[in-house]
Amino acid sequence: MGERTRELSLLIFGDIFFFVAALWLTLLVRYLDIPSYELFVDHLGPFLVLSTAWLFIFYIAGLYDKHTIFLKSLLFSRIINTWVVNVVIAALLFLIIPFGIAPKTNLVIYLFISIALFAWWRMSLFNRISPKTQHRAILLADGPEAIELVDEINNNDRYSYFFVRLVDAQTAATTPDFEQKLLTLIERERIDIIVANPNSAYLDTVLPKLFDLAFLRFELTFLDFYKVYEDTFDRVPLSALRYEWFITHVSHSKSLVYDTAKRVIDVVGSLILALLLCLCIPLIALAMFIEERRLHNFFISQERIGRFNRLVTVHKIRTMTENRSASATWTTEDAKEGNRITKVGAVLRQLSVDELPQIWAILKGDMSLIGPRNDIRGLGERLAAEIPYYNIRNFVKPGVTGWAQTHQHYMAGNISPQSLEESKVRLSYDLYYVKNRSLLLDVEIALRTLKTLLSRFGISIQLPR
Repeated sequence: MGERTRELSLLIFGDIFFFVAALWLTLLVRYLDIPSYELFVDHLGPFLVLSTAWLFIFYIAGLYDKHTIFLKSLLFSRIINTWVVNVVIAALLFLIIPFGIAPKTNLVIYLFISIALFAWWRMSLFNRISPKTQHRAILLADGPEAIELVDEINNNDRYSYFFVRLVDAQTAATTPDFEQKLLTLIERERIDIIVANPNSAYLDTVLPKLFDLAFLRFELTFLDFYKVYEDTFDRVPLSALRYEWFITHVSHSKSLVYDTAKRVIDVVGSLILALLLCLCIPLIALAMFIEERRLHNFFISQERIGRFNRLVTVHKIRTMTENRSASATWTTEDAKEGNRITKVGAVLRQLSVDELPQIWAILKGDMSLIGPRNDIRGLGERLAAEIPYYNIRNFVKPGVTGWAQTHQHYMAGNISPQSLEESKVRLSYDLYYVKNRSLLLDVEIALRTLKTLLSRFGISIQLPR
């Protein structure tokens, strides 16, 4: 029995086991007692019919494809989308078929327990108990992002594959009979994964042969370089930014439900933070007075770049000796000119308390609690002039916290980018949010923000990836 057969068998039997386990837990939760044999059997038949229908939907949705094993973000999105379809199927089945039980409450409980168990099984447990064979891969791509991906995959044993060769455009151009030699290399090195940038001009002639191997003869798995990079680093590779990318991934509104729910959360969350701000103001004012022997410019106003590049006014608690609201410089550059961070300001920045007055901009609708961090006008214009497509991050409302702030690590303990290169990395994280924004992603960002703040108090917690 081959590895793929063992892998597929494990997935199917595991899915069935956790569907049955979800039923047992459903009865336990519903009746607050260990289910009797008779009760369990009475429900087993109808729910096995439901589970069988679900397995067909899983197959159609690609949850048994090789791609979902290597691309975890693709797996998670497919689980969520499939669960929505399965809810509809469950309701229809129990309406149409006279099962002889009244499962309304049980069905609702089962839907939530089964998706939780299934997601845990597929996203975490399967990786621990599945065969540990390291798949052999070739990367067909160019540039520093390709080198970065190889370095990450080959130096981290948590991945189920490794690259035996990186083939770039220069190699292809200087290799006689490149197509045949590449196919020979694939056979000789027993390659079973090809990660390629389909936009590379030098691959135009060889891609049809690779597609035949992947999709007609099933001899290898073909993965898009950009998707693999995004799945690995949780950010969009800037080399992917072309006209087609924006048409495919950037939209004004994700959905009416998402936009409405996000606005409600923004308003409620801002009111709660307003109460926290009122409690903090006297203590902060006292600390400022002790440090500076006077109390001046407690709040400052700044012109920042908002959604669609419109200018918005935001308020913050002053953390530096001067308020350079139109500055085109980073904090480290300001310090060289004598505009330093105060001692109180350093603490406020570490705890992000200085950001709390921005709740007024949120209540006005100019900002959101979660979204790309907005730049001061001068700095934003400077970055837009130096980084291609930089203003695309302003396609959505800016936020107090975001995907970049919870993932990017800055030099010298800073809490924001202090260079052009760091700003490019931040842009790649921001575009990931623009592309994938959802309530679930917003919840993850909120939890990661809480984790970051707690870590500054020396409290460490682990969040699932």
